[in-house]
Amino acid sequence: MIGTPKYCLYPYARQARKLNDLLHLSRNVYNAALEQRITVYRETGKGITHTAQSQHFGTLRDADPDGLDKLNFSSMQSTLRRLEKAFGAFFRRVKADETPGFPRFKSIEFTHGDGGKLRFDDNRRAGLYVQNVGEIK
Repeated sequence: MIGTPKYCLYPYARQARKLNDLLHLSRNVYNAALEQRITVYRETGKGITHTAQSQHFGTLRDADPDGLDKLNFSSMQSTLRRLEKAFGAFFRRVKADETPGFPRFKSIEFTHGDGGKLRFDDNRRAGLYVQNVGEIK
């Protein structure tokens, strides 16, 4: 099993603000994707696939260069995969007759506590380079 690298970041104040903005964007994408899944199910009685959501949010990202475009594409995909995984676990628990636990919307505390997560490709530099933030020690 391959472990996930974890970094202890030492950002400058400007970088910390930008990272916080990225966490907020990630939370907003997660919540919007969850809302979209709920709405589509209520309207059609069927779910929406990860691929359809990925295309939808990719289009939104391309149309909004000052908003979602700041969020790294792979980070956005990771956020959507995390929601897909939450729904997979929900339906697995329903099928197994366990307490299901429907996926929840992420609150503002999500971005300020230990729950805020962003995933980036490991580029093997001395620091971590984050798109729209820069190199972080």
